[in-house]
Amino acid sequence: MEYFRLRGIGVSPGIAVGEVHLSEGVVFTSRKNDIKPEHVDRELKRLDEAILKTEHQLKKIKAEIGKKVGTDHSFIFEAHLFILQDENLVSRIKTIMQEEKTNAERAISKVFDEYSEMFRSIEDEYFKQREYDLKDVLSKIYLNLESDKKLERDDGKEKILVAHDLLPSEAALKLSQGNILAVALDIGGTTSHTAILARSLNIPAVMGLSQITRKVKDGDTLIVDGTNGDVIINPPLAIKREFESKQKKYDKYIRELKKTARLESQTLDQVKFFPLANIELPDEVSLAFSMGAEGIGLFRTEFIFFQTKKLPCEEDHYEIYSQVAKSAGKKPVYIRTVDIGGEKNLPQMNVEKEPNPALGLRGLRLSLKERGHFKTQLRAILRASAIHKNVHIMLPMVTGVEEIEETKLIIEEVKEELTVQKHKYDKNIPLGIMIEVPAAAAISDNLVKEVDYVSIGTNDLIQYYLAVDRSNEDVSYLFKPLHPSVLRLLKFIIESAKKEKKDVTVCGEMAADPLSALALLGLGLTSFSMNPIFIPKIKKALRSVEYKTIKKIVEHGLNLKTAREVEEHFLEKVLSKHPKALLVAEEY
Repeated sequence: MEYFRLRGIGVSPGIAVGEVHLSEGVVFTSRKNDIKPEHVDRELKRLDEAILKTEHQLKKIKAEIGKKVGTDHSFIFEAHLFILQDENLVSRIKTIMQEEKTNAERAISKVFDEYSEMFRSIEDEYFKQREYDLKDVLSKIYLNLESDKKLERDDGKEKILVAHDLLPSEAALKLSQGNILAVALDIGGTTSHTAILARSLNIPAVMGLSQITRKVKDGDTLIVDGTNGDVIINPPLAIKREFESKQKKYDKYIRELKKTARLESQTLDQVKFFPLANIELPDEVSLAFSMGAEGIGLFRTEFIFFQTKKLPCEEDHYEIYSQVAKSAGKKPVYIRTVDIGGEKNLPQMNVEKEPNPALGLRGLRLSLKERGHFKTQLRAILRASAIHKNVHIMLPMVTGVEEIEETKLIIEEVKEELTVQKHKYDKNIPLGIMIEVPAAAAISDNLVKEVDYVSIGTNDLIQYYLAVDRSNEDVSYLFKPLHPSVLRLLKFIIESAKKEKKDVTVCGEMAADPLSALALLGLGLTSFSMNPIFIPKIKKALRSVEYKTIKKIVEHGLNLKTAREVEEHFLEKVLSKHPKALLVAEEY
C-alpha cells in the first residue's frame, strides 16, 4: 500500500482514522440520443414520471432526516423541492427535448451545463456552492429515468467517506447514518451543505483535495485532520499512532469546550457577555445553540437567491425567515438584507460588471436601486417578525444617514401595505446597520442615533481602513486587527453606541479570535457574533478573565505605536494576570 500525504481545506474540525469507502456520483451524458418526432410525447411522459418519483423521494427523505438529525437539517430537501417545482427549470428541459428531438437524459445534461455556466460567472465561493443543490435535484431526476436503478446500500460499518464531491442530499443521508467517521472530497469548501452538516454532526471533513479519489481505493487506511486540512493515505504505524493520540487529545478538548458552552456567559468579575452566531442556512440554528449561542447575530440571506434561476418571491423569503425565527424560539435573530453586488454578482439582477467591484454597487446601495426586490425581502422579514417578535433587520454597506432615512421610508411603506392586507408583523421591529466602511465608522456617533443597534463588520472595515486586500498574499501580512488605528476606531464606534444606550456587536473574524476578542472586551464590547464552532473557545477565554483587568491592559495598548507592540503587550499582560485565558487556543 502506497503512502501519500495530501493537503486540503479543513472545513469541519477533528481527527479520524479509518477505512476508505469510495462513493460514486452521477455522470451526466454528453451524447445526443435522437428520438423520432412521434416518440417525443412518450419521452415527455417518462420525464414527468421521473419528476413525480423524485418529488415523492424528496418528501420521504425529508421526513426521515427530520427524525434522525432534526428538522433543521431536513431543510435542504425543502429547498430541493423548490428547485424541482421551478417551472422555468422543467420547462427548459422539455423545450430542449421538443426542439432537438432528444431524450430526457441529454436535455437534463444540457440544462445543467447552462446553469453551471451561470454559476461559473460568480466569484463568491459561497454562491458557487449552490450549484450543488441544482445538480442534486437534476441527478435524482436523471437516476429516476431508469426504473431499475438501484440505490447504493449502506452496510452499517464505520468508514471514511471519500468522493469527488457530495451532493447535499447524499451528505444528509450518509452522514446521518451514524457510521461515517470523516469525509474527504476532491472539491468543495467551507460553505457547502456537506461542510455545514459535518460541522453540526461533529464529523471531521477536508475538501479541496483535488485528487483524493484517484489516490485511494476501498479498504485503504486514511487519516483525516479536519482542523488542519491534512489527509494521510496508508500511514506508517508510527504516524497512525501519533494521530490516534492526537485524536484522543482533541476529543478531550472538545468535551471540555462543550461543557463551557453550557456555562454562564460572564467574566470572573460577573460582567455579562453575549456569544451570538453567524449562520448562512436555517439548518445551522441547532448547531449554533448547541455550541452556546444566545442568538443569531448574523443571518446571511444571499443563498436564497440561488435556489432557482429566477429571483425569489416573497414566499421563498418568508418560508426561510420564519423557519429561522421559529427555530430560535425567543432568542434574537438579526437578518441582514441581501449583500450582493460587486464581486458577489447575481445574473438574475442584470448588474453590469464594474471596474472596481469592492467600491461599487453592493449591499444597501443595490437594494435601494432595485427597490422592488428590496420591498419583497422586507415584507417577508416583517411577516416573519410576527412569530416570536425576535427578528431584527440589519442593513449592510451603509455609508451615511441619507441611506438609513430612505430605508426607513421604504419600511413604513411596506408596513402600511401589510396592514391593509391584514398581515401581522412586529410594529416595533428593531432596525440596525452594519458598520463596515470607514465613512460609517467616522460618523458612527451620528448613525447610532438613527437606528436601534449597530453591528461592526470587522472583516471589511479593517480591509477598507488599512487599504489591504487580505486575500492578496503580497499584502495580506498588513491586515492587522490589532493595529493601533483599528483599535482606536473600534473604541470610537463602541463608545458612540454606548453613549446613546444602543446595542453594539462585532460580527467579523475578530470576534472568533481569543486575543482579539479580549481586546474587544477591553474596549467595552459585550456582544460577539461568530461561526458557531468558535463560540465555546471564545466563551472559555472571556470567562477566564476579569473585565476590569482587561480594560486597563487595552487602555494602555491604545497608546502603543505598532500592531506588533500591541500584540506583545496584550499577550504578556493577559498571560501574567490570567494565564488560562489564552491557553484555550493552544490546547489542541
